[in-house]
Amino acid sequence: MKGWHMYSKVQAMKEQGFKIRQVAKITKTARDTVSKYWEMSPEEYAEKYKQANRMTALRAYEPVIAGWLETYPCMTAAQVCDWLGERHELYANERTVRSFVADIRQRYGLTKKSEPRREYEAVEELPQGYQMQMDFGEKTARNAYGSSYKKLYFVAFTLSHSRYKWGRFQSRPFATKDVIEALYGCFEYMGGMPRQLVYDQDSLMVVNENGGDIIHTQAFAAFLAETKLDVRVCRKSDPESKGKIEATVKFIKGNFMANRLYADTEVWNKAFEEWLERTGNKKRNGTTKKRPMEVFEEEQIHLLPLYGASPKEVPESSERAVRRDNTIIYLSNRYSVPIGTNTKHKKVYIAVKDNELEIMDSAGETLAKHNINKGMGKLIKHNDHRRKRAEINDEHLERTISLLGSEFRMYLSKLCEEKPRYVKDQLGIVVQACEKYGREAVLAAFEYCHSHELYRASDLTDALKSRQAPEPEQQNRLPLEDERYHLKVQKRELSVYGNVADESKIKGAVL
Repeated sequence: MKGWHMYSKVQAMKEQGFKIRQVAKITKTARDTVSKYWEMSPEEYAEKYKQANRMTALRAYEPVIAGWLETYPCMTAAQVCDWLGERHELYANERTVRSFVADIRQRYGLTKKSEPRREYEAVEELPQGYQMQMDFGEKTARNAYGSSYKKLYFVAFTLSHSRYKWGRFQSRPFATKDVIEALYGCFEYMGGMPRQLVYDQDSLMVVNENGGDIIHTQAFAAFLAETKLDVRVCRKSDPESKGKIEATVKFIKGNFMANRLYADTEVWNKAFEEWLERTGNKKRNGTTKKRPMEVFEEEQIHLLPLYGASPKEVPESSERAVRRDNTIIYLSNRYSVPIGTNTKHKKVYIAVKDNELEIMDSAGETLAKHNINKGMGKLIKHNDHRRKRAEINDEHLERTISLLGSEFRMYLSKLCEEKPRYVKDQLGIVVQACEKYGREAVLAAFEYCHSHELYRASDLTDALKSRQAPEPEQQNRLPLEDERYHLKVQKRELSVYGNVADESKIKGAVL
């Protein structure tokens, strides 16, 4: 009770008329501490002491929590509360944890990364068992066995009335077949299905929308026909239509996925269902102030029974992914689409009729038609889908001009005309020359080459080298005063050369 003793003593001396400075000197206490107790009422001190008592159990985990906050600056107090329950079986009040986390951040100087808040408009609550919302998410997780990261994809479901949640993760992007299997898994988990399903215009379910007329993919249309679900398709990121599921996706990313290590998908999904039981469906909802699992117990009886068993095989979807080389895969063969389709459309749709494959965009416009090849591993490509060399050269030319400047256009255009098959290489040499010799020197070399009608990159580099070489007279000039550069000629008597001449005559006579 040292704190209470100090508070009582400060208040008593205050009543006796002492000043703060005098109290600090008599009690040998810092003046700031005395000032803190000076204006504090007994009720305020009691509340502060009560709060300190609540934090006593958390003090033992202070190094652990501080380590989490330092390693993961974006970590929320809610996730700290969840991790304490998951890893240390400590179930503390979230408000107490929030105060404790704020205290640690202040004392350790750990700032929290914040995200811009999003505003929502309040909507009326829907009846029990009426609506379920669905949405997709993705986030990278650190690999448990190394320093690499793994991108995970998930689909989440939320009952609009109770906010009861479920979801499924996988390590590859979802296909229509995966979505349908996840829906059946969700219905089995919840023991029934709602009357209405809400989702946005995702290409996995929706081919096109025209003034409210929804055209679903073949596989998803078959699923809707079997389950007799009423659907509501809304725009992406529409909080008024599906704000509950968007909040769920954000909750999953921020509380469950954040800072969690990935081992494999099966372990991850198992941990996710445990998180749902522990936090996702147990934590009180901020709007309803109720636990989703408690409200779901009442809502579950209002769900509809499943129509038949889960299908053993989902029909093949009509959609195809456009590969980076502007082809699609159909029956183990590659079929071409026009150049640039991969940039405009990540997904296309196919139709087969009379041994002909038709490829269409999301608006139903035909992109390409091919005769179906019976082989495997082959590339079926139209000549119209081949890139023209002139178009490729123009792209390289414009990219280089944008990098170097418009002053280079005249000479570079001539260079492209001279070597049309090696435009990329020729332009690359020019760029390297600018980096080595400077733009001004290259422009001067351009003028020289143009005046002599030399339109090759090698001619340009030769001109640059010759301009950078030293003058000949300077290069060959030797210092005359240095004796090291002078040869000393040996002096002989003239009789030596006379003897050599006589010997040559004798040898010539013998031959």
